[in-house]
Amino acid sequence: MAETYRIRSIQTWAQARDDYLSGLSAETVCRRHDLGLSAFRRRARKYGWRRSDQIEPPPGETDLSIYEDVGLDDQVETAALRFVQALEHGKATEARRWRRLWLELRDASDAMDAEMFPGMSRHEIAAMIAADDALYDDPEEADALRIEPPLSLKVHHCALEKIPDPLSPPEGA
Repeated sequence: MAETYRIRSIQTWAQARDDYLSGLSAETVCRRHDLGLSAFRRRARKYGWRRSDQIEPPPGETDLSIYEDVGLDDQVETAALRFVQALEHGKATEARRWRRLWLELRDASDAMDAEMFPGMSRHEIAAMIAADDALYDDPEEADALRIEPPLSLKVHHCALEKIPDPLSPPEGA
């Protein structure tokens, strides 16, 4: 079945142009803004959105202070999410690269944890951090923010509890 014809606003095209010229790939821009790749390439050719035509900033030191609050745990999580995203889109090579980065970052994180908490496993460290975080949680705030599961899910769980486990011995035995 053919895709339907989509008309996008001027603002969407302007944002897509800016994203493309800032360095994102055409495929990524099209996914982000729900644009057709051929329509994007046609418009880019028509209006001269070539990166080679753009004025390059003067050479100098790049301001990396915007990344100061990004910790190693955030980097590990981002790499893991990008790995899964690449898998879902069927991009095996990209998925492989993200997986390699994710595992390297996770190993670096584990090495840091091993230095800070000698003799403890990853799971013990995570449990200790979770317990520490629980000390600072406000139970009233947690109750106010908790979302009740829908009734259908509650009924489903009740029904599952009544199904006997096929691996357990019968009650009369």
